[in-house]
Amino acid sequence: MKTFLQFHEKAEFLRESSGSTNIEKTLLKALKVLKLFKIPHYVCGAFAVQEHGWPRYTVDVDIIVPDVQFAREKLAMNGFKENPGSKMTVTDRETKVEIDVLPGGGKVGPGPVAFPMPTKVSDKPQILALTDLISVKLSSYIGSPFDRARDYADVVELVKANRPSRDLAVNPKVRGEYHKIWDGLHTKKA
Repeated sequence: MKTFLQFHEKAEFLRESSGSTNIEKTLLKALKVLKLFKIPHYVCGAFAVQEHGWPRYTVDVDIIVPDVQFAREKLAMNGFKENPGSKMTVTDRETKVEIDVLPGGGKVGPGPVAFPMPTKVSDKPQILALTDLISVKLSSYIGSPFDRARDYADVVELVKANRPSRDLAVNPKVRGEYHKIWDGLHTKKA
């Protein structure tokens, strides 16, 4: 089993070799602003998937905060611009990388699980725990399976990379889907 540090090194290598280092640069810039205004956060989405061992490409960053409007306002005052037509995104004026600002305790789609509420203020990425990442990814997939098939695939790869137990404490609302994936990956092939 690989360690979190080994996964992080693999994720950094992916970002460097794919030319997407601006993703991390943008994230760290945003986290400095959030810390300045005492806004706690979690990092989720593909960046968190990378940090948990599945090196997949992404072009944006997803951050969960307690108050989306307040966070967007503070980011917009500090090097980011609010995106017209969206109440949940900002773009780094320098790198042009987009950040999706997501509501802690809320949902953005029809899935059954709300995003967890962040409590820690830090300028270091607070990567969403594997159990929560799997839960919100499966929730997104359940709510919109054809539009969010990538989330299902992310969970499959996260289970392969991390080898969690079947009893992983995912949200009960997505546990059945998690068990299908786990069972499918652990069924002996003839």
